[in-house]
Amino acid sequence: MVKAFYNLKTLPFQKDIHTKNIYISSAGKELSQRLEYMKQKRGIFLITGLPGTGKTLHIRTFVETLNQNLYKSIYIPLSTVNTIDFYRQLAVSLGGQSHWKKSLLFKTIQNSIKNYVENNKKIPVIILDEMHLTKNENFQELQIITNFNYDSQDPALFIMVGQPHLRDRLLSPIHQSFNQRISLKFNLTPLSKEETNEYIKHHLSLSGYKNELFNQNAINAIFKNSNGTPRIINTLAIKTMTIGALEKKDLLCEEEVYRSSKEL
Repeated sequence: MVKAFYNLKTLPFQKDIHTKNIYISSAGKELSQRLEYMKQKRGIFLITGLPGTGKTLHIRTFVETLNQNLYKSIYIPLSTVNTIDFYRQLAVSLGGQSHWKKSLLFKTIQNSIKNYVENNKKIPVIILDEMHLTKNENFQELQIITNFNYDSQDPALFIMVGQPHLRDRLLSPIHQSFNQRISLKFNLTPLSKEETNEYIKHHLSLSGYKNELFNQNAINAIFKNSNGTPRIINTLAIKTMTIGALEKKDLLCEEEVYRSSKEL
């Protein structure tokens, strides 16, 4: 209905957008630069951000730019597990065997990483998502796993992704040692008001819509209700467009945005 009424090539504001088409904010550009730096340096990189700010999307974009002949990317989304399961899913993801003993799993993980570097000439890029949910002991185990004495350089890049309170959690005395091992930290902030305007126009343009669809008051209302969070902007924009299509409105204003915001 929205596509037909507004004569769009594709439906805008969808989460399955191709990485080459994503809107890059100033914070997103800085994150990309830091990822490139960490790709060379390796070690542990902590990325935080509020839900819906695009952390996973930026990670997916980064992974797609990696030379598959030089890097081996591994994505582990399940963080709410005990220590043995944490070890086991990491060992299996690295191509190693699953064991019941922690000592054997530890050896499998470190040997697998060294095998990628020495024999396959590939740098493992291990992405640990939703790490704000993980158990305290898993941080301690991760510290042990990443403790390589390997020509004074970390053989792998570990990217930990989580919500902002993870940074505060890692500042507690119990995690002091692990926190000191983190090479770099970055917090992905929401879009500014100006970036929200650009973001909306960018997505409409990708869908083939060239005219003004949201007036400035509507865009201001979207920013106010979303606080610049892309996921909320997407939801609010498409709901507003649905109301517009139902009521056959070519120009959307803050009234339609306000009505849409009640359903969030």
